[in-house]
Amino acid sequence: MALRAPWILPALAWLLLAAACGGGGDAGTPSAGPYAADDGLRRLLVTGGRWDLSGSAAGQPFTMTIALAPTASGPFPVTGIPAARSLQTVSVTTGGQTSTSTETIYYAPQTNAVIGLEADGTCSVATSNTPVPATAPMGAGGPIFAETDLDGCLAGSNSLGTTANTWSLEMDSGVSLLCWNMAAKDPAGAPAGNASTCFEIAVDGTLGARARFTVAAGGLSLSARNF
Repeated sequence: MALRAPWILPALAWLLLAAACGGGGDAGTPSAGPYAADDGLRRLLVTGGRWDLSGSAAGQPFTMTIALAPTASGPFPVTGIPAARSLQTVSVTTGGQTSTSTETIYYAPQTNAVIGLEADGTCSVATSNTPVPATAPMGAGGPIFAETDLDGCLAGSNSLGTTANTWSLEMDSGVSLLCWNMAAKDPAGAPAGNASTCFEIAVDGTLGARARFTVAAGGLSLSARNF
């Protein structure tokens, strides 16, 4: 879901390093839609879920678990703004070793607008939010929010770049997917990497068990899925 920059969460950075060192099913007939895109994203934050994926990097198989769960509300560290919170956990296992990272998503409880993100003592501050449409056709997409990525969680922390978060509705092997996409830039504005986490979605916004993940950074790319 909202994998943040600075690029990337430790569990994924470890997997990319392993790759650098050499270390689907029938979904039936998909609906024509439209799909409840906004409700699907809301469900990620307020309901959550767990998705187990698998892939291969440089011939080395790996498994990945992406889980989101609501947690107790609390103030966003950078601004002190009270917020609802969702905890994202990403675990990657390869070669008998597992690396796990967590990230807290802070958002406004009434609108679900993202306030900021916190992971491993660093934060990202949302600088703008764009309402996601209630319904949208397959193939549609647009912005969710923009963020400034910091080297800490203080008001005076230094910027490490920016990340644009967007949504898209995509069809893959007959599976309807709601994707949360990220494109990171370094402080000079040069591309630093991108990631996409996609979840199966029904027309009413209900999230299914199928998912797909892709990431590209540092000249390397990885993907994982469970269909």
